[in-house]
Amino acid sequence: MAKTNKEAIIQLCNQINKKEGKGSIYTIGSENANLKINRWSTGIEDLDAIIGGGMPEGRVVEIFGPESSGKTTLLYHLCGLHSLCLDIPIEGTFDAARAKVFGNRQKQMLIYRAKYGEDAFNKTIKFAHEGIPLIGIDSVPSMVPKEDAEKVLKSAEKDSIEEQRIGGTARLMNKYLPTIEEIIEVTGTTVIFINQVRDKMNAMMFGEKTDTPGGRKLKHACSLRIQVARKSWIEIPNKDPHNSATTEKIGLIMKCKVVKSKVCNPMGECEIPLIFDRGFVSFDDVPSIRKEIMKQRAEQFGKRVPKEFEMEDEEE
Repeated sequence: MAKTNKEAIIQLCNQINKKEGKGSIYTIGSENANLKINRWSTGIEDLDAIIGGGMPEGRVVEIFGPESSGKTTLLYHLCGLHSLCLDIPIEGTFDAARAKVFGNRQKQMLIYRAKYGEDAFNKTIKFAHEGIPLIGIDSVPSMVPKEDAEKVLKSAEKDSIEEQRIGGTARLMNKYLPTIEEIIEVTGTTVIFINQVRDKMNAMMFGEKTDTPGGRKLKHACSLRIQVARKSWIEIPNKDPHNSATTEKIGLIMKCKVVKSKVCNPMGECEIPLIFDRGFVSFDDVPSIRKEIMKQRAEQFGKRVPKEFEMEDEEE
């Protein structure tokens, strides 16, 4: 058994606190112990419940899923909850009209169109250092290093074939994330990465068939990883003569699953209804909203609401 010099250890702790600042090293239960995880509510009761009561402050969060699953929409919603936020739509797909639907407004939402991955990370560091409450980066696969992007452009100019390096985004994650984690732990900024999914080329018969870009560092850095998927559409009968579809999709049911968590128990799941032009709603509100939109379409296109759908709403 080790021969412990308790007095020397206490003296060492005092030296560390004196040199690096009070609270640099502490014991559980001391006045400097940071045991409480501050959180902010997502405004969605079921989502708050499975992530431990709300989004954690000063942590890295990843929201990932396939296309058309509501990832960016969920980010817009979370941004709209804050008095100030920064959205970095590096994909170049920012939609101001949709952002406004979810409560974002002038001088509240800042949008920075990063050109390269380094630009996105550098601005994340600067704004996090100033204590902005929320930074959203949409999305990870678009965070291409400047060097890699320039090689592709030079290749196009020469009409030649340029082999792109593998793992450029992962290298950026390894380089920048440790600094970002250190800063946001102090300032309380929540950084949310939106990520996509990719099929595993060497997937086995059992186990996960998909993976996410960005390498392992992002997975390790995240205090919370939320997988989202579209479970089903919310539909009404189509009345638009210009649209040949039988039904009109007015929303979707989003399924959320906590696949990793350092701030709550993992593997919790919930389902959330989303109406495209209303935002996230409760299941209890879906029948009345469907009926309201159906009447609006009937007035707009001069057709009555079919009785079978009215009866369906009453039964719900």
